Amino acid sequence: MTIKQTGRMASVALAVAMGLFMAFPTSADALSKRTKNTIGGAVVGAGVGHLVGGSDGAKAGAVVGAIAGNQKKK
Repeated sequence: MTIKQTGRMASVALAVAMGLFMAFPTSADALSKRTKNTIGGAVVGAGVGHLVGGSDGAKAGAVVGAIAGNQKKK
């Protein structure tokens, strides 16, 4: 069950990243770094959230991590 939820969270993170990439194609270099930060933040957030709060914590952690990764300065 955890594997299915982790797969779903990874799919959501990828969809968000692709949405960001498609929204701003002109700044591909900067967006590429931002996309990597967003995905990395979602993955780390989901992992930490799962350790702390189980599956619900993983969902919340992925969202918070994705936001933090997206807002990270270069």
